[in-house]
Amino acid sequence: MFDPSLSMRPRETRRWFHDSDLEPYISAYVQHLATRGYAAASICMYVESVAHFAYWVRCKHLSLTELNERLVRRFIDRHLPTCGCARRCRRSEHTVRAALMHLLAVLRASGQIPPPASSEREHIAVELDEFMSFLSDVRGVAAPTQRYRFLHVRAFLRDCFPNEPIRLASLKPAHVADFVLRYAANWTPASKKTLGNSLRSYFRYRTLRGEQAAHLVAAIPRIAQWRMASLPKWLSAEELTRLLGAFDRSTATGRRDYAIARCFIDLGLRTTEIARLQLDDVAWHEGTVRIRGKGRRVDLLPLPAVTGRAIVEYLRSGRPVTSVRGLFIRHRPPVGKPVSPCIVRNAVRFAARRCGLGQCIHGPHILRHTVAKRLLQQGASLKQIADVLRHRCLDTTGIYAKVDLAALSRVALPWPGSRT
Repeated sequence: MFDPSLSMRPRETRRWFHDSDLEPYISAYVQHLATRGYAAASICMYVESVAHFAYWVRCKHLSLTELNERLVRRFIDRHLPTCGCARRCRRSEHTVRAALMHLLAVLRASGQIPPPASSEREHIAVELDEFMSFLSDVRGVAAPTQRYRFLHVRAFLRDCFPNEPIRLASLKPAHVADFVLRYAANWTPASKKTLGNSLRSYFRYRTLRGEQAAHLVAAIPRIAQWRMASLPKWLSAEELTRLLGAFDRSTATGRRDYAIARCFIDLGLRTTEIARLQLDDVAWHEGTVRIRGKGRRVDLLPLPAVTGRAIVEYLRSGRPVTSVRGLFIRHRPPVGKPVSPCIVRNAVRFAARRCGLGQCIHGPHILRHTVAKRLLQQGASLKQIADVLRHRCLDTTGIYAKVDLAALSRVALPWPGSRT
């Protein structure tokens, strides 16, 4: 077991933890970090930060129950820049904040301090909870869409009802239009359109609850973004080879990220779909994989051999030992937890930077477009591409007809005035 007494210089360890209310919890704190896979050096740095904080709390004559996020911010923002507690101590805001957030988690788990106070006004927090429940339980909205709508509606409610009860009937259409223009002033047309969809969803939700909010829907500015106006981007065969070669498959993380990339390239999966994959979703004897897609849909896709081999390589010599059933697992603290969509997305982004494709690969969705382009070149119909990509509507797949230049050239009319 890691000995916390070795994590700091002995004099400062004894002096800063002496007679501190936090001293009895340091062993639980170290255990908390160790079970999450933190290295001994990281635990040392975190314990040093906690010891410094404990000494400061004791000097301020603060009790254990007063510890919270606000006190941590006060320690970091006011004390650290002018600290004279010791000649050498941890001053990195990132390290100290991470260490103290873990400390608060340990103290709350043991019931020593109350749960964190919500930063939202109570009326806004309640309203957002009810709206999110409506989106999840009634509308079946996907989790990524829920997050966008939560952020947009929260900003709207903070702006219009900071201290008073929420009454949409008291708003004028000009208030809604003004908020959209201010809040999304520098956004792209696509992002502005997403904001409008979030507000429309919220106004319709309030209308279903019997409030007069329909007039506010018409006040949301229409964003000029023409459908099918742009061409989807894709990667060439040479670029795909470069990307796949950017993964160091001699390491556990490299094997995991390579298997993730194969899921993008071979199956055309979305980021959230890869993050949701479970061990039980892969039927090895049948050669299929179960996909939990948008709108709570569950689809069964054939598992290509090259993808299966990449996953097997990761499972046999890369995946951490854990009871979690997620297919892809974190390799950095907290080790053994399922990967988040952000980790899945960054696996492709970082590989693109390593192989010099960072300018053309801003996110993994381009790999989904590449799958469609490759199928189109192999002679697949739009209906077959829609089935592979699991599009609900064939119109969504129609954009790929624009990149089939060979087919378009056969139906193109001559330029007016030119020789036929």
